[in-house]
Amino acid sequence: MDESGLRASLLVEDDATCHGGESHSLLEVYQQPRLMGRQDDWRSPAIILGFECLESMAFNGVATNLVVYIRSVLHGGIASSASTVSLWYGTTFFVPVIGAVIADAYWGNFKTVLISLVLYLLGMVLVTVGAFIPSAPVLCNLSSCPSSKGAQNLIFFSGLYLAAFGCGGVRSALLPLGADQFNNENSLDRQKRRNFFSLFYICVIFGVITSGTIVVWVQENVSWALGYGIATTCIALALACFMIGTPIFRQREPSGSPVKSIFQVIVTASKNMRLEIPADSSLLYETRSKNTHKVELKLAHTDDFRFLDKAAIISDLSIDNGNCGSSWRICTITQVEELKILIRLLPIWATGVFFGAAISQMHTTFIQQGHASQVERN
Repeated sequence: MDESGLRASLLVEDDATCHGGESHSLLEVYQQPRLMGRQDDWRSPAIILGFECLESMAFNGVATNLVVYIRSVLHGGIASSASTVSLWYGTTFFVPVIGAVIADAYWGNFKTVLISLVLYLLGMVLVTVGAFIPSAPVLCNLSSCPSSKGAQNLIFFSGLYLAAFGCGGVRSALLPLGADQFNNENSLDRQKRRNFFSLFYICVIFGVITSGTIVVWVQENVSWALGYGIATTCIALALACFMIGTPIFRQREPSGSPVKSIFQVIVTASKNMRLEIPADSSLLYETRSKNTHKVELKLAHTDDFRFLDKAAIISDLSIDNGNCGSSWRICTITQVEELKILIRLLPIWATGVFFGAAISQMHTTFIQQGHASQVERN
């Protein structure tokens, strides 16, 4: 056996202790069968779908007409109103990134949704209270229009951003919580899970259509406070349904964030930059379980982004540290390949930026233009 083969065999013998809780790859995080709760209960996915209908209706009940409220009631400028709405939208879509890390590593999906939902409801209550505070006449114009009260702005925007953080937390964990309700090892459950994802998207669209017609009409023709009150009621009902479903939800224990694994590969590859990648990819490091009854999915090595393979090089340093030291010194091929998969997705995500920039106009300048045209006709 050559020197590289000897190193590989030495490390494989210590696999049981090498990565003992230190790293968590994407496959490990989302395929560990540590689920608590009742099995195969159709009510838990149904509750989550109903929850999403209510949440989508509440979110879009605020978001769809928000730029009009800021412009006409809070008397913000045209450009500043659009900027404020875009910033709020950006917050609601950025928070799920943080929420996902917290759910995976600390709270779990159920607890993340529950805590986020409480923040969501508190924020919606403040938004509704802010809308009840009397303001200057809605149809006042430009220089003759007095500025809105500071208390109203403080209450409204505090609630708005509390709702943004709550909404982001719900988005980060609700769909994974729904996936947890199905058994991945059962073919029938896998089909049900695919159907669940389709129904989940239908529930999102239902909320968009309902809020864009009924709630917006109430805001424009009856009362802003009543319109926001309807959205708040939806969140309150969602929280009540979620609490009722607590005993029947299957809950996955937090098992570590895959983000840590990604950074481990980057850091380790940087440390090993001077090392030469072996021509035989089988000499790169990969764990092997001593438990023959446990099925562990591994990713096959690919030749793309070869510089990342340096993270899986078995070096003298990793051997000298005994049980591999830590995952910050050596990573598995599976960890490296997971990062490669994410890198291949970057072009798709990059094109999504342009799509998001264009579609964001639908909630700001397009609505402002339509509202201005309506005022002129009247």
